[in-house]
Amino acid sequence: MVVPLALVCALALALGYLFLTAKPEPSVPLGPSAVVPGGTARIKGIVPLEDDGWLPPEHVQVLEEGPSAGTHRVRVLVQFTAVEAGGILLDTSGFVVSGPGGSDLRPLWRSLAKAEIRQGESLDATMVFELPDKAIALILKGPDGTRLSLGVAHHTGG
Repeated sequence: MVVPLALVCALALALGYLFLTAKPEPSVPLGPSAVVPGGTARIKGIVPLEDDGWLPPEHVQVLEEGPSAGTHRVRVLVQFTAVEAGGILLDTSGFVVSGPGGSDLRPLWRSLAKAEIRQGESLDATMVFELPDKAIALILKGPDGTRLSLGVAHHTGG
C-alpha cells in the first residue's frame, strides 16, 4: 500500500508542476487589433444569433436548424486592414475557434472564402460558429498564428 500511494503522490506532484508552470499562448484581447501578415485584424463584434435572428443571404441548411443541445451560435465580425504595400491575402477557411482542452471549431458559415485586400483598404468578414455554452477563454485562431480573444459577452447558457 505504501508504494502505490507514493507513486500517486509523485505523479500528482509532477502533473501539478506541469500545470502550474505551463505558459498559456497569448491572445489579443477583444477589441484591439492583432498583427497579421500584411496588416491588422480585429474582432468588431460577437453577436449571438438568438439575439437578432440573423441568417446569411443564401440558404444554409445547418443554420436554419437549431443549435445542438448545450451550444449557442454566434456571428464573429472581423475587420482586416491592409497596412503593408503587399496588402493581405485573406483566406478565411483556416480560421477556427479554440479553447483550453477543446478541439478546434470550424465555422458553420463565412461571408467570404478568399480575398485580396490592398494597402490602405479594410474588409469585414463574418464567420458563424457554434460554441459550447459553458466554454471559457475562447479564441479565434487564424492560419498565420493570429489569436484573437472572443471575451465572454457571447455566453448564453448556464
